[in-house]
Order: sequence, then C-alpha cells, then structure tokens
Amino acid sequence: MNVDTFKITLMELNDIHESARVLSIAMLNNPLHIAVLKGKGESQRVIIENMFIDVFNKLPGITFIAKEDKNIVGVMRMKSCCGSNYEDNFEKQKAENSIDYRIAFWHREWALRDPVKQHWHLGPIGVLPSHRGLGIGTTFMKLFCKEVDKCSANAFLETDFDENVLFYNTFGFEVVSKSTIFDVESRYMVRAAQN
Repeated sequence: MNVDTFKITLMELNDIHESARVLSIAMLNNPLHIAVLKGKGESQRVIIENMFIDVFNKLPGITFIAKEDKNIVGVMRMKSCCGSNYEDNFEKQKAENSIDYRIAFWHREWALRDPVKQHWHLGPIGVLPSHRGLGIGTTFMKLFCKEVDKCSANAFLETDFDENVLFYNTFGFEVVSKSTIFDVESRYMVRAAQN
C-alpha cells in the first residue's frame, strides 16, 4: 500500500464518531493519555473517543480525513485560534485524583501555553497504527502547511512523543517551551509564518 491508495477529504458531520474512534485508537498509547487516564485499555480508549467527539462538536475546525475505501484511517484537525477559551473548573472536581480532575489539569496546562496571537492550531492528528509508515501523516502535514502558508500565519501544536518532535521539525516546527504533566513531558511547538 502507498499513499496513493488513500483519499483525503474534509470530514463531514456523519464522520465525527468514526473519526473520534480512529483518533482514540491512534493515540491510546500516547504517554500523556496513559498517565492522565491511568491506563491504556478499552475504558481509557472510550474516554479518549468521547473527548474527541466533544472537540469536534464544541470546537469545530477544519478536519481532514484519510480514507481507504470507505474506512477512515487517519484524521487531522486544524483550527484558527487566538489564545484558549479554557475555563478553569477545578472547583467542580470532586476528588483531586479523579479522572475528571486529571483531564481538567492537563487541558489547563496546555491552554496556558496556547499563543494569544492569532495562529493555526494543529491537532488532533493521528493515523491508525496499522496504517503508519505509509505517508498519510506526511500528506496531512504538507496539506496543513500549504493551508497555513496561504494565510501567512503562525502554527502551534502540543506533543508528548520524542518521535513526533523530530517529525514536526521536518515541517518547520520548533519547540518553544516544555512542561511536565503527571511525569510526562509535553513539548509546545511553533511554526513561524511563511511568506
């Protein structure tokens, strides 16, 4: 298989649930997801899937999907942003070590580092493990960079994987800050506007 066997299209409303499922499988082994959710089993995968359903419904952006035949195998979302609209709801959390608290803490940490100046936020982006190494992620990133460059805008993302840092470096992203969340290092990366 190669990237030519896949079709990249815009996500439609009826693709949201399958796209969220694909991302939950693609990101189940992310160190931060494991640390925050305390595991990488089916119950954690469902939590991740529901988080992405919420993202697609509450914070819509431009989302591309890669399809093999009729099946979604990769997803990339980009959103024009000016800072974060994160609302600190720690007071609503029942127990400091509950999953809800841990998710809120993680999202707060990421939101605090979201650039205030207008930018394109990349994420989530993920490809099913069975379809990695086929050029889908590279195709997504080339598409992302092309769209962002049309706007002459900065781009921003967060990642917790060393391999991802190297991958994003090849597209012009640079680490601008780091933080540790539940013993996992998050890197915050910016790609300067291209003229």
